[in-house]
Amino acid sequence: MESKKKKEEILLYSEEHGVSRASREFNVSTATIYSWKRKFDELGDEGLESGAKTALERELAQLKRENNELKKMVAEKELTIRVKDSLLKKNASLKKKK
Repeated sequence: MESKKKKEEILLYSEEHGVSRASREFNVSTATIYSWKRKFDELGDEGLESGAKTALERELAQLKRENNELKKMVAEKELTIRVKDSLLKKNASLKKKK
């Protein structure tokens, strides 16, 4: 993980020499440099701190958590329905045998 100061150095270098060259020079992916630049543009210096998240990234994380909870709820409901169907079929077959 790069320090805030190192990220600033890499961003300045990329402004002067281009992202591709900065990527090769500092052995950091171009996607990472673009991510740091986006965070810096949106959050300023704080965007370069470790773990800094943009509003969009925080919203995405929240939506992922909500989506996982909804998936669990649907799975539980599906299981309940399957158990009820199974019990109804067993009950119906027992009534036919009588």
